[in-house]
Amino acid sequence: MKRRRLLATLATLPATSSLMASTGRELDNPYAEVKWDAWECLQSMSHQHQGQTDASRDGFVDMGYGHLAFSNYYPSAPTYPLPKDYAAKHPQLIAAPNAEHHSFTDTGLHANALGSLLATGYGSSVSAKECATAPIAHGFDGLDVFDAQRPWLGVYRLDVRLAAKAGKPTASLTLEGANECDFRNGFADKGPVRDRNLPPGNHTLYLRTTASCLETKLVFDADAMSVTQYRLMQGTNRPWRDVFREAFAMLQYLDGGGMTLNHPTGKLADYLPMLDFDPRVLGIEVWNQLTSGFGSSRGFYDHSGEPSLHFYQLWDDILRTGRRCWGFFVKDHNTYGRGRNVLLVPKLDAMTTTEREAAALRAYRRGTFFGSVASLAASETGEVIAPYDRSSFRFNRIAVQNDTLHVTVSGNDPKRPNVQIRFITDQGIASIVDAAKAAFPLKRDSAGRLEAAFVRVEAFAYPKTHQRGQPLTAAMLRQMHVHDISLLHDQKALRGPAFASTDPALRTPIPIVDMIFSQPLRRV
Repeated sequence: MKRRRLLATLATLPATSSLMASTGRELDNPYAEVKWDAWECLQSMSHQHQGQTDASRDGFVDMGYGHLAFSNYYPSAPTYPLPKDYAAKHPQLIAAPNAEHHSFTDTGLHANALGSLLATGYGSSVSAKECATAPIAHGFDGLDVFDAQRPWLGVYRLDVRLAAKAGKPTASLTLEGANECDFRNGFADKGPVRDRNLPPGNHTLYLRTTASCLETKLVFDADAMSVTQYRLMQGTNRPWRDVFREAFAMLQYLDGGGMTLNHPTGKLADYLPMLDFDPRVLGIEVWNQLTSGFGSSRGFYDHSGEPSLHFYQLWDDILRTGRRCWGFFVKDHNTYGRGRNVLLVPKLDAMTTTEREAAALRAYRRGTFFGSVASLAASETGEVIAPYDRSSFRFNRIAVQNDTLHVTVSGNDPKRPNVQIRFITDQGIASIVDAAKAAFPLKRDSAGRLEAAFVRVEAFAYPKTHQRGQPLTAAMLRQMHVHDISLLHDQKALRGPAFASTDPALRTPIPIVDMIFSQPLRRV
């Protein structure tokens, strides 16, 4: 019990604790306890939807995932544990509770609760068959009735998406069992919805329920208009601090897991209070396949301000402030895209199921993992195929000795014989080494204080050519930023079951470079 109380105390210490007093003479190295010759790599996800059927899970097993932490929503409930039959069929798999929480009253953030059993929200969609017939009369039942003492439970969001087929049609919406409310103003009642005219486009109405069933009627001309979405959803409806506290209270393991800040399109000032709130707020997504890769500040698939580097640049901006911030690399909704977290864990064979689950979540808490944005496996004809973005390219040493950071990488396949290592500090790219082994001196000022606020490492394994035979040299790669490197390709993808969405700027080229990213080593 003493140990559990100690872990609980350490887990709740603020980020500005005296344990991390900023003398500037030490380097906090998340890999310090890694036994590089004995530990193994575990392919993992921190933000990945699906996984709710055997067929979906099989797809991720084919991709080489060993740690399944699916993060679904509507409702935001853990897809955990694995079904008994499936777990028995795949005894090597490790699972973790996780869910994506959203609809906070004080921020547009989405956040995942790795290792937490917290469940929030509701979700129900009208089928496409029902949407094809006018009028639509549908009841959403099983709802919580609005109560001012717990208002978040009785507020829902109705989403209606309409498309014109001919002319300028409108639909008419009537609701029974709920009034419209002002989501950003304490859920203030805005009155009933009766014969509300809805033109083509996307419509969202926030509702506070007066009954356990919401009866809806949408009248429209099916010859002139189609209904492409008709759903009732619910998120947290609470301030983010309240939800984070509840998520932390429901962590499976005191020393494992925490919150990730997803597709951070906002500004630096938006995320600093969250990172300062609790050390179990782990960090931000640096790569999200669904949100323009390394990130756009303007939302999904916006390339108007190329290159898309908002998340990547935000990561270093946060690290420059001296804060600890792990970087996460994810596919999100995209099954066949890129983005993985590779956990460094002790040998798992001798562990029980509980011990393996705890070890994986502990790696996330401590930062003993690295990010992978790998090439995509493809056929000669341009079909993306399994195992998609799995790569054996890895760090097999990150160690500090005598004020020198030593890094070694391995596992690049014969198609990518060339390797480059980069050291990134608060001043940008500080050193580039065209080899699988590199050393970086950690300089100090006259007072003995480390000069760099942080150091992190990137490594690339790449072929000798690109664009079907054009030379690709070390000198060329040195002139490229990570966004440009991520787009290097030899061919374009065919459309089909494995075609990664419709965004040509990010998804059509089939990438050929394996990229890995360490967690930051931080001056304290």
